[in-house]
Amino acid sequence: MEDVARAADMSRATVYRYFSDRESLIIESVARRARKNMTPARAFIAKWPTIEERLVEGICQNVESGLRDPMVHLLVSPSEMTLANSLLTTSGKAVELTSELWEPILREAQEAGDLRADLDLTLLCEWISELEIMCISQLNGGTGSLERFREEIRTFLVPSVVPAALPAG
Repeated sequence: MEDVARAADMSRATVYRYFSDRESLIIESVARRARKNMTPARAFIAKWPTIEERLVEGICQNVESGLRDPMVHLLVSPSEMTLANSLLTTSGKAVELTSELWEPILREAQEAGDLRADLDLTLLCEWISELEIMCISQLNGGTGSLERFREEIRTFLVPSVVPAALPAG
């Protein structure tokens, strides 16, 4: 907090008026960075012609962005997994941010009949958030590959959310 106060040229007391502790400061910093990137992320997702491709490529793009972001690297490092867990579960910020990005896209696909009508979109956004954090953590730790993750999304997530194809005939 002292470093932040110094960089902002304000007192620690002033910083504490806005952020109660280090964790809330980091969570808000991550949220601000994520919101700044939502417009380009939506544009990237929109360029894919099907909801299947939008999900696969959009999630993978979010993972790649997370891997490039030094703040996200910090959060998914083994020494900070408690903070990442707080971001994901306690604060709900990761799910909130994922919902801000994905819910309009998913709702439009659901209304068009491209996603199952019975899906709880909030729960789906939570699952996407967890998948992204898990993948970033694994890739940041040197295990797994983005191509393997992409294939897992195609194989498991996509079939579970798109309506079953009607039999020919």
